[in-house]
Amino acid sequence: MTQRRVQVIEAGRIPYGEALDWQRALAQARIDGRLAEDLLLLLEHPPVVTLGRTARAAHLLHAEGVDVLEVERGGDVTFHGPGQLRSSPHSRSSAFPPSGTRATPASGREGGARSRASGSM
Repeated sequence: MTQRRVQVIEAGRIPYGEALDWQRALAQARIDGRLAEDLLLLLEHPPVVTLGRTARAAHLLHAEGVDVLEVERGGDVTFHGPGQLRSSPHSRSSAFPPSGTRATPASGREGGARSRASGSM
């Protein structure tokens, strides 16, 4: 049986735009082979509304005090906020994460993010 490692980064609360830039960089690094392991990024955002490609201005009722960002994903209007866990897998495999994973210590993202690596049994 081959072993596979998945690094899980618990990044905490990160502004949406910063997290999106980070996710794009991680995705490109994985595509380019610069990330040795698959990665699962776990995070949450301060209050923000994202507008997907099918969003219309009339669909956003009250956005006072909340950032509003247009994004390239499909869909309509989506609210992201504290307490909502978002995950972003960066994997070369369509089966993510593997079944039977176990947590082992690993280094985290700079800036105090917590991380753990998992390997399949």
